Amino acid sequence: MNDNEFFIIEQFKPEVNTAEMLKESEINLCEAMPKPPICLYMGDESLFYLGDISTTIGKAKGRKTFASGFILAALAGNCTIQNKFRAFLPENKRMVLYFDTEQGAYHAQKAAKRVLRLLNVDYLPNFKAYGLRKYTPAERLQIIEHAIVNTPELGFVYIDGIRDLITSINDEEQATMITTKLLKWSGEKNIHINCVLHMNKSDQNARGHVGTELMNKSLTVLGVNQNEKQKEYSTIEAIACRDKEPEPITFGIDVEGLPFLLDVDQIQNLKAMEEVKSKKNFQPSDYTAETHVDILKMKIFINQDEREYSDLLSSVQNAYTAGTNKAKNIITYLVDIGILAKCKKGNKSIYSML
Repeated sequence: MNDNEFFIIEQFKPEVNTAEMLKESEINLCEAMPKPPICLYMGDESLFYLGDISTTIGKAKGRKTFASGFILAALAGNCTIQNKFRAFLPENKRMVLYFDTEQGAYHAQKAAKRVLRLLNVDYLPNFKAYGLRKYTPAERLQIIEHAIVNTPELGFVYIDGIRDLITSINDEEQATMITTKLLKWSGEKNIHINCVLHMNKSDQNARGHVGTELMNKSLTVLGVNQNEKQKEYSTIEAIACRDKEPEPITFGIDVEGLPFLLDVDQIQNLKAMEEVKSKKNFQPSDYTAETHVDILKMKIFINQDEREYSDLLSSVQNAYTAGTNKAKNIITYLVDIGILAKCKKGNKSIYSML
């Protein structure tokens, strides 16, 4: 079977009992319909339900794969990650599958192992990752369908690169076909499926007809994008949500290559920092002490207790977007107000946070 044959939409069959289908589809308005189980919260708001699909979109290199680490770690560990992502998978639905269609073997494994590192484990029997880049779109689709149908106790499926399961993102028939399959799988298996797709360069919509279909049919559409001014950070926000939209979440990447979430105060301090930096001749005293502390913690002393002067100077220049003289003044100011401590180790000046 070639790709074109594989993607032909199945036509209406006369032998199908339409009356029976209609009867099965009738909604009983007198029956109490139970609410589907929520399997993931973002903050205090529900994000994903079992039996449904969602879409994650973002600009290229916006750190969508890093954001997926939070989601997958919470669900694979059936736990709370960094006080923001809370998972609740039923005991008989703890299996989590991760499919990567874009990255090579090394980076696909690195992304999957990041999930384990966020959970501080070396192995999880209920978490399996697959790299499908070497296969054709039709083969990728067949592999995923086989896994979904045949994996016991399946609860969550993450497909990083849904576009790679079809040959054209602007083909209406293929867009309808892939969306229909996702809805069928999620409903029949009572699982949640999250799909990743690139965002248009000009707006916040997913690319192509397949993007339009997914955004229309998804329970939740998450956007993940690099911050415009603070480019070392990205933000996860609900672009569309059938329930109450959760508050956006901002995250960075630490020196170990793991994503970490910023709290509300840290986000506010980053905004304050941008306002100060927009001045032509900002002074260290223009920042509050709390803002300085957050900058040091998030950008300079991440997983590192001490820095030599030359290393510190370079880091301060990058963190504050400052020249050499301004960075020297900032270091002196931070020592004077008791945020940084300075000591001598041999011929070297060593700095640490107090």
